[in-house]
Amino acid sequence: MSDEVFFLSFFGMISFVIWVVVNGWQRRQHIKLVTDFNNRVLERLGSMKEFSEFLQSEGGDRLMKVLTAERGATAPRQRILVAVQTGVVVVAIGVGLSSIAWRFTGREHESFMVITAIMLSLGVGLMLSAAASFWVARTLGMFEAEPTNVRDR
Repeated sequence: MSDEVFFLSFFGMISFVIWVVVNGWQRRQHIKLVTDFNNRVLERLGSMKEFSEFLQSEGGDRLMKVLTAERGATAPRQRILVAVQTGVVVVAIGVGLSSIAWRFTGREHESFMVITAIMLSLGVGLMLSAAASFWVARTLGMFEAEPTNVRDR
């Protein structure tokens, strides 16, 4: 029994470390791209007058709409979708562990059932959290502004 728990825990730990490293690298790359873009825009716009004229233009208006729509309207949706996706995956893992647990007897069955209960609870909790977040965001009117799609223009 302890070997199964050890290998499951070890696999979970290694998976989590890999996820953290990849997620951190992606965020770093995103921040680097945004910083490079901002630096290029600032280099092109040498004075406040030029910046003001740029914001008054059609291109500046579109840029500001895209930048504010990305942060304002889609951020809550993105977080809610990630919580739902994670919840579904964790519940699926819990169901899979439950089907494996029924093949064992004795202490192994009990161990797998405890892990299954934890996984199912986490998955259902994530989905309930996403539902509550959706309700709060909708109540606060965070979904009122529809995001603009740059590709449609």
